[in-house]
Amino acid sequence: VTVARGIRYAVDNGAKVLNLSLGREGPPDCGTRPTAGCAPAVEDAVKYAVSKGAFLAFAAGNEFEEGNPTEVFAEIASRVGGAVSVAAIDRSKNHAWYSNTGSWVELAAPGGSFRGFPASGGILQQTLHPDFVETFLEPVARFTAPRFDVLAYVYYTGTSQATPHVSGVAAMLMQQGITNPAAIEAALEKFATDLGDSGRDPVFGYGLIEARNTLRGLGLTK
Repeated sequence: VTVARGIRYAVDNGAKVLNLSLGREGPPDCGTRPTAGCAPAVEDAVKYAVSKGAFLAFAAGNEFEEGNPTEVFAEIASRVGGAVSVAAIDRSKNHAWYSNTGSWVELAAPGGSFRGFPASGGILQQTLHPDFVETFLEPVARFTAPRFDVLAYVYYTGTSQATPHVSGVAAMLMQQGITNPAAIEAALEKFATDLGDSGRDPVFGYGLIEARNTLRGLGLTK
């Protein structure tokens, strides 16, 4: 319900491209999570957002090696024209080891594939490290109060990093005058580079998002 409200709030306040990494696996009603019954409200919110001219990109999830569950919200996106679910590839354009797969995957984008920590430190999603109590989450004692006067780069790997590529190209298309969310989705899928099995497949969807191919294919030169 909180997610649904957030989507509606963003759209009602002028958002035209929404990038979402929500990480909720389980049956379609989200019954295995505290948000039981959440799916209908979120799906209604996604449809509302599209009706208001907003495009939505959802991360496909990072649990491929933990049973490859269906990422509920990404699966919802695949049912709505103008919303897409995004899987991740590695630098060789292969399936990223963590990226969930399924019939609901629609597009793929770079998400990284590093499994360990670089010598300089950093944070990598869904990796194991002896200092961590569990995957991705640090012990509470490791956290400090946030500071806003210090800037730094950190390292992440995941479908959360793949999805912004799609959101960015969607925003670019809107800037070029293509404002219908369903038309944006259709263009991204039509001009994607096919990977894996011919045609749409459960690993890469319609393929790797291609900004240049999409612009050229639509005859956009501005």
